Amino acid sequence: MQVKELLPFINPVQWIRAGSYARKHSHFQRSANDPELHLYSKILNSRMLHYGYFDDTEIIPEEISLAMFERAQARYAGMIMEHITDRDNVVLDVGCGLGGLAGMMRSNGFETEVVTPDANQAAFIMETLPLIRCHQCKFENFEPAMKYGTLINAESLQYINLAKAFRKAEESIQPGGKWIIADYFRTSDDSRGGHLLSDFLGKAAEYNWKIELERNITPNVLPTLRFLTMYIGRIVLPLKEYGYEKFRLKRPRLYFLSGKLREKVDRKILKETAVIDPEIFAGRRRYMLFVLKKA
Repeated sequence: MQVKELLPFINPVQWIRAGSYARKHSHFQRSANDPELHLYSKILNSRMLHYGYFDDTEIIPEEISLAMFERAQARYAGMIMEHITDRDNVVLDVGCGLGGLAGMMRSNGFETEVVTPDANQAAFIMETLPLIRCHQCKFENFEPAMKYGTLINAESLQYINLAKAFRKAEESIQPGGKWIIADYFRTSDDSRGGHLLSDFLGKAAEYNWKIELERNITPNVLPTLRFLTMYIGRIVLPLKEYGYEKFRLKRPRLYFLSGKLREKVDRKILKETAVIDPEIFAGRRRYMLFVLKKA
């Protein structure tokens, strides 16, 4: 490592500039600026961010291609659309991601509006799907100007307080309308991620919603988790170790000084990998498809 590479660390002017940069970028809001979603939009032609739905639940991860994954995502969207029976009224897609499901519904003759709190998602949808009205806000803060025939939460209910979600659904949907929910739920208090399934069922009863369909589709989403786990183990982690070793050989002093940072990166990868572990997921969660109707 050469002295010039260390100069920014000891130059007081650079420290002042670094402080200014940090203040400018410290107010990061995931709902308004999500780099992961920008990355997904470049990788996935389907513009869908959910787990997908595999009819072949036993497919091995090495056989899954990007095209197959995109077909599984389209199959997931098709599964949801099968339960939209009201073509005369508008469908509201809550937490619409990049608009993949909304675009499919529009192409199949459903008048559709979307809700997203993400500024990047809203801009992307308004550019690519100009005929679909986009409401940029949290669902909890959404002020419906009309009543919708069908409400959809596809992998978005997990981010919304349950009581607020049920209250807002009542405000947004027509009498006799449907609320279609596809998401994963926790089965016990000793796990994280998603709402407790028992809490959801309790709220449905409390707010007087009739469950017309309750279907466990966990086996159909597990191939995605197996594929991601395989990809991380065979590509991401070896590339990380390769990068570490190149860094150690090329910049041994800086490698030594960055030990704590590398430990933090390793812990983050371990934590994120555990979230998508298919065995852990199947043991602690249920991915459910619900169709609710106001009783």
